[in-house]
Amino acid sequence: MQGVVPRPEIAPLLQQGFVALSSDADDTEDDVLKLAYNLQDAMMLPFVIFTDADGKFLTGSSGFVNPTNFKATLENLTRK
Repeated sequence: MQGVVPRPEIAPLLQQGFVALSSDADDTEDDVLKLAYNLQDAMMLPFVIFTDADGKFLTGSSGFVNPTNFKATLENLTRK
């Protein structure tokens, strides 16, 4: 994620409509862990989880984060 978030085509999208949270995989908060159970076949970090303002799971992924796919996800979520 460190190489994806600051990209000029991604950072503005994140800043305009999202709140980012980083959680320690070795000491994960219970609420974050519950959300991670929604990720099918999640085995590899990083876990990326999107929720609505109430904390309801929307979508997510685990493993390598492709910048193009990440940008598309952000754009799709901002259209809803």
